[in-house]
Amino acid sequence: MVEIKKKNLDRREWYTDNDRDFTCRYHKDDFFDGGIGLVTFTGIAAPDEVDSPSGRLCIADKGYQWLELAPKGGNYVITSMFHDDKIFQHYVDITLRNEIADNGDAVFYDLLLDVVIAEDGTPAVIDTEELEEALATGVITQEDYDLARKTAQDVADYFTGNKQLIEEKLFEYRKLLIR
Repeated sequence: MVEIKKKNLDRREWYTDNDRDFTCRYHKDDFFDGGIGLVTFTGIAAPDEVDSPSGRLCIADKGYQWLELAPKGGNYVITSMFHDDKIFQHYVDITLRNEIADNGDAVFYDLLLDVVIAEDGTPAVIDTEELEEALATGVITQEDYDLARKTAQDVADYFTGNKQLIEEKLFEYRKLLIR
């Protein structure tokens, strides 16, 4: 059964403290207002691979980093995945809401729908079947469903038209968090 899951910016629900380091801060500028966090994989036992729209993809291994952005008042969380100082994928969780602490740490409520932006900038909306099931079983309302669909489309459209600007800002934010 599908459910709305509470998730953490540091991804502690997936990885242990032995697998990663995490740092975060609250950040506000003309482009972004919210929590930013950086997960650096330090001791992960084996590469973490997933199916992606372009095939099998290693998303976490020793030395990989995930830059997480949780916008205040937004309905998404961006995870930009780095390896060898290069972004190889953006994964965007569509959220019911984000709760951001003063120090930038955040929790969010995953609304099931996701947007994956491949290295070449091509967006793909995924997990639509989970969203459909959540609506059909009463886990979410029609309003939640409409919010998820609209937010996913807005995110995909924004990345399509602004990939270079977005990635410039992501490198800037990552630099703020590297120790």
